[in-house]
Amino acid sequence: MKLIRRKSERGNAMLEFALGFSLLWMLFSGIYQIGYAYYIYDRLTVATANAVQLGSRMAYDTGSPTTFSTALQNMVLYGSETADTYPIVPNLTASNVAVNAHLDANGIPRYVTVNITGYTINALFTSFTLPNKPGATGQYYGQINCSGC
Repeated sequence: MKLIRRKSERGNAMLEFALGFSLLWMLFSGIYQIGYAYYIYDRLTVATANAVQLGSRMAYDTGSPTTFSTALQNMVLYGSETADTYPIVPNLTASNVAVNAHLDANGIPRYVTVNITGYTINALFTSFTLPNKPGATGQYYGQINCSGC
């Protein structure tokens, strides 16, 4: 048997495919963007928590507080106390990592806070800016060295 098609039905399959594919493409790209943003945010959350855990037990030298801050920034950036070539997330720099050792009146840290500031997650079609998140705070239990005393 021969199928008889009317002229008005020509191209319907191509039009339905184009509409259906574009809707599915938007749906899947939106899911990818949100999933990728959560993935990067989770990596940053774990990195800040690991840096605070290291900072709460690390020796603090009152004569050189920048050594303490640099080690914690490197922990967030590279997952190690020393600088490496590739950060754990793309485009993360030391200027995005804020380290604060909350010092008391004697210059001894009581708490350590690490925050990610001004980092932008570049997803597929849009960007998500993290104003002052993620962050972590922990109590300081480390040893105090007084090289400047």
